[in-house]
Amino acid sequence: MAEIENIVSYVPKYYQNSPTSVWSRLPSTRRSAVFILLFLGKMGELRVILTKRSSQLRNFPGHISLPGGKADSDSETEWQVARREMEEEIGISADNEKLKKNFGFSIDHLKVLPCYLSRTFSAVRPCVGFMKFGNDVSESELIHNLTLTLNPGESSGIFSCPLRDFLHPTVDEEPSESIERQSHSVHWGSIPWNLRSYIFPQKKLNEPTWLHDIQDLSEEDYSDEDEIAKREQTPPTSDSSEKASKKQKLSSWGRLGSRRDSETQERIYDVWGLTANILHDLAKITYGHAGGIQGEEELIYSVWHHGNQMRQKERSPEEAKLINATISDNYGFSDILPRQEFLRLKKLYRGGDVKM
Repeated sequence: MAEIENIVSYVPKYYQNSPTSVWSRLPSTRRSAVFILLFLGKMGELRVILTKRSSQLRNFPGHISLPGGKADSDSETEWQVARREMEEEIGISADNEKLKKNFGFSIDHLKVLPCYLSRTFSAVRPCVGFMKFGNDVSESELIHNLTLTLNPGESSGIFSCPLRDFLHPTVDEEPSESIERQSHSVHWGSIPWNLRSYIFPQKKLNEPTWLHDIQDLSEEDYSDEDEIAKREQTPPTSDSSEKASKKQKLSSWGRLGSRRDSETQERIYDVWGLTANILHDLAKITYGHAGGIQGEEELIYSVWHHGNQMRQKERSPEEAKLINATISDNYGFSDILPRQEFLRLKKLYRGGDVKM
């Protein structure tokens, strides 16, 4: 399959042309990994499994995310972190032999992407895997045997989306399932950042039946306090966004990942922020449009090396200021980095494929 080959043959670019990722230079408490689990859908399309985070979690409650979490030790690899967390969150075993024996499929490890910087100052490495079925196993056997279970302390929902829909705005084509896609150029600490949102209906005709049977633990009601807390985790916008149309204004970004559309009352999933950026970059790689920068290796390395940050478990006062920064604040990455390095990063991350 050409799309899978594109992922396998992709050559990641790390910080300062290093042969390895900055991930291994950070303390384990700042290392995170997520698993991007791909599989073939009913129409032969590549689909990706996503989860809705529990509203009880401290960081990014209620957001749509990829299964994943933090490393337990310095010796744990990215794959080990991502597979362990996926098993804990949705019940897909980290043991390929067990999967093959009991369910007739295994998970091929295709590629580890460069690091991304989370809003909470962790380095996130996406691990891309593919559900590979044996030649003698039909999907009906999988449905009969595989039982995915949600960990109520971690996840409250699970669903899948076509990966190609995340290719927007690199390729502006009609989506197969997404009902709204947006991409805006914003700034976090004066460093350019892409803020993307991909909205999907919760009821999808092409959703595989083995995902239909999972009990959804999503909360139907939420408080104004929950809503405000989630909005505060949204990267700040530029002044120009205030001039955008009502539909494009970013004031409502950061809402619950699972909610009702304000106009149609249809239940929707909103895949936005870091998860959206990771899947957008993977879609570019998968479908042959992998130009530009994938990940934020240079920014993470600069923050660690030049800014002397991301070195301890606890967030430093400087990190706390950047986490809570808004457009009206005068504090940014320029306050922790040498001027020339800050200007280099600003130029590096400027541009992209944003379409307003």
